[in-house]
Amino acid sequence: MHQHLLLSPGGDTVTGAMEMGRQGARRLLRFRLRGGADEDALAATFAGFVFGFLFLVWGLCISTLSPNDYGLRRNFLTGGIGAQVERGGIHLTGPFLSFIPFPAAQTTLEWANGAAERPPISSRTGADPNDPDSGGQPIQISCAVQIQFVKETIREVYFSFGSYEAARQRYLLLAGNVVSNTAQDFVPQDFWSDRDRIAEKMLHKINNTLWEQGYVVATRFEIMKVHFADKFEESITAIQVAEQSKVVNEYDQQVQQVVQSIEVLQSEVQAAIANISAGADATSKEIRAHAQRDAFALKQGMKAKKYAELRDRLGFTTHNMQEFFKIHVLQSQNKGNKVVIGISGVADPAPKAADKQAARIPKHDL
Repeated sequence: MHQHLLLSPGGDTVTGAMEMGRQGARRLLRFRLRGGADEDALAATFAGFVFGFLFLVWGLCISTLSPNDYGLRRNFLTGGIGAQVERGGIHLTGPFLSFIPFPAAQTTLEWANGAAERPPISSRTGADPNDPDSGGQPIQISCAVQIQFVKETIREVYFSFGSYEAARQRYLLLAGNVVSNTAQDFVPQDFWSDRDRIAEKMLHKINNTLWEQGYVVATRFEIMKVHFADKFEESITAIQVAEQSKVVNEYDQQVQQVVQSIEVLQSEVQAAIANISAGADATSKEIRAHAQRDAFALKQGMKAKKYAELRDRLGFTTHNMQEFFKIHVLQSQNKGNKVVIGISGVADPAPKAADKQAARIPKHDL
């Protein structure tokens, strides 16, 4: 977490400085044995002592913190704790002072199987309202909470717990107890139907407990897994399957009701269509009968009119018209054949003018 520059190639700071002094003295003796100048030897010795002194000052007066750490100043000779808390970086602390590090970023506390610090939290749910004598169900909760140290309360954390690791273990204990106690406020069904509300309530209680007893803030909480006893989970699964089957059957009944309603409506529509078709057919037959009657009347009236015009034009008498109709009927029955008809009075010596005119008309034109 923090680095205090107290080490040198020869051991601790004081030992390193003494060693550097000895090396300077040896270099001075070598210069003298070789006949070197005294000034060069003195300069080298002075430089060695200055370098050792600076290295000693650096090791004793400078301390560092990582960027995501808070540091609480501590005198490692007297054990005194400073009032000022620093954030990461290189700081001039003075001799015999160092930092006690605490994380400035959010830290995660986790209860789960595997690599987590603590196993899942064991507890019991609240009693089921439908079965008050059950006393709840055993449950194991895998969860995690994120905590944040507050700069202003770092001293209280240190005085209460002595170190970050000790404080972390205390937070694990406090938060785990809160989760275990809060789980008893909910029935088993809430853990799969209303889990968000459970997590929100647990976070609220964990935050209050950690702030009051640990001087930190809980920022986030998540329920990762909830494990019930195997028999209970099997019974719950069977109950849920039965409820879902009941719902499916209810919907199926509603579908059948809709299908029957559609069939009734189709029958009513078909009956209405049949009634409309029957009425239309009767009206159609009536209209056709009236039309045929009117057409027949018009045709007969027109025939009568034309026969009257023919009679007036040819000057036929009633007897002549009767004979004409007889000939016309015979011709219509024997088309393509010649018919010879004898008419009385045709050979009379003095025929009337109308009879003469009729005699001139060829029989096939009649």
